[in-house]
Amino acid sequence: MANPPEAGPEVGEKIAVQSDKQLRRALSQWDIAFLVIGAMIGSGWLFGSLGAAATAGPAAILSWLIAGFLMVFIALAYTEIGGMLPKSGGIVRYPQYTHGGFASFIMGWAYFLSATTVAPSEAIAAVTYMSSYLPQLMSNGLLTPLGTLVAAVLVVFFFLLNWYGVHVMGKTNTAVGWWKLIIPSLTFVLLMALAMHTVNYTGLAGGFIPYGWSAVFLAIPTTGIAYAYLGFRQGIDYSGEARKATDVVWGTILGYVIVMLIYVMLQLSFVGAVNWSAAKVSPGNWQALSSSVLSSGPFYEIMATSGIAILAGFAVILLIDAIISPSGTGWIYIGTTARTIYGMAADGHLPQAFLKLNRYKVPLWPMITALVLGLLFLLPFPSWFAISSFITTTTVFTYIISGPSLMTLRRTAPNANRPIKLPIASIIGAIATIAAFLIVYWSTFYYLWFATALILSGLPLFYMYTTVNRYGASRIAAIISGLIYWVVLVISTYYLIYVPFAAPTGWPASSPITMLKLEPTHIIDFVTYVIIMIGATVGLTLYVISTSKDREIAMKHVRAGWWVVATIFSAFILSFLGSFSVFQTPIIPFPWDTVIAALVALGLYLYGSYSGILTEDLVVALRELGGV
Repeated sequence: MANPPEAGPEVGEKIAVQSDKQLRRALSQWDIAFLVIGAMIGSGWLFGSLGAAATAGPAAILSWLIAGFLMVFIALAYTEIGGMLPKSGGIVRYPQYTHGGFASFIMGWAYFLSATTVAPSEAIAAVTYMSSYLPQLMSNGLLTPLGTLVAAVLVVFFFLLNWYGVHVMGKTNTAVGWWKLIIPSLTFVLLMALAMHTVNYTGLAGGFIPYGWSAVFLAIPTTGIAYAYLGFRQGIDYSGEARKATDVVWGTILGYVIVMLIYVMLQLSFVGAVNWSAAKVSPGNWQALSSSVLSSGPFYEIMATSGIAILAGFAVILLIDAIISPSGTGWIYIGTTARTIYGMAADGHLPQAFLKLNRYKVPLWPMITALVLGLLFLLPFPSWFAISSFITTTTVFTYIISGPSLMTLRRTAPNANRPIKLPIASIIGAIATIAAFLIVYWSTFYYLWFATALILSGLPLFYMYTTVNRYGASRIAAIISGLIYWVVLVISTYYLIYVPFAAPTGWPASSPITMLKLEPTHIIDFVTYVIIMIGATVGLTLYVISTSKDREIAMKHVRAGWWVVATIFSAFILSFLGSFSVFQTPIIPFPWDTVIAALVALGLYLYGSYSGILTEDLVVALRELGGV
């Protein structure tokens, strides 16, 4: 390890170590694998194939393959880090170890926003499928008050299963995991054996790629594909409760590979099984499938209307699975939300009370907070596709740090124990960063403006809590600066982004209703917004840090985190300029926009890797794990 950093303010990791030791290490390699399987096979398999086919046609098969290939590099980067640092809530703690408090707060806040919304999204998915036989639960594609109540009951059930301990949840999830493996596998086997229409692949108008290559990439973040793959991180987030670090590594890899194969086969079978007359859609009009009879329960409706007795019988099992699969993912993620809050407390971004465990050795207040927020998030996102797109954008944004963190740890702790040490780590790290950045970029400006505003909205909390309690900043300066930032963010976002761009395109509909004709005023509004928000972010952050008692260390952490701010605004600006904007004619056409985005991501990877520092938190964590 490099020379330890100079002594500074109280380190959250020193306090977290005591709570970490109380966590019950009860999860085996297969428990970890089934956490990954359980998290990945949820509502994504129930709706992702329909959304992807409606966006990209038969080429949705390529969307799943490309997304799986890109995400595997991110997963690999985290398996090395997770094996080296098996910590509960690990993915929000790793940025603290490698880039300090500023970067870790932004990343932790972004993942907190996404993790909090997964449990309600799974509840929404279950209720949406239920509406196939209980239509009073949905109206015009949105939950009714009764549907919202049923979804809330499911969220409470997810909470209770976690409350009574990781051992109970882990073993329950392993049992349910087998169901999650068997039912989707039988689904694609039965469809491919009994309901294939080979003409659907290449024989209809438009052929295999009817909407062009840009639609293939658009489908990845906006139709549930990337959302379905996000669950690999569960093994990492529960790593502090695994029996051995190697169980985290191999359990994560095993679960990911199994699920990726299942998802590709499901999409392949769905495309071939579409019966256009039963769906009441003209052959080859893939986009119309999203508003067809298939929308409430894609695989169920295909089987129920097939006219084949075996498939019609199996459709009943799918209705049962429509409750079990999302529920399995929901209870994993409400636990993940709790561990995210626990991780942020370990990083010093939340009060120490959030490190307290209940009698079953589960984070107490984080679990209660996860329940309350999960119920609240049922209200603003009544549509599964809307909430899954938001989750994808914010979650994958946090993955951008995987490559820089990997390389920083190689530099600052070269001799630390690593159960798995990746070959060509610098290349894997670069691809992981580029992959995450591209998926965020492909999320489209339509979704990204909202995600960006919510991520930035967390900075005042960094001022008011972290800088005051960790770096000794002036509380009055922090509060005033935070309030000013919120006012500037709300006013500028509303008048310079929402009014000219979001509202005219139909936001918050699940996709743009109208595309805009580019006008000079659009450029003026956007440039003004970017200048104001960059100025406020940099200026107020530096001002608050300047009041710190531990100014030198605080500034060191902020300097290490500026690349994260650069990443936020880079993705935001490119999404406005490129082919995934809200304009009829983009400023930068496809595929050049994606090429430029990849090059920008490579630059951010190098910047982030160079910016990494040896933190006291890492020193404490490695010492607690047995040194280097």
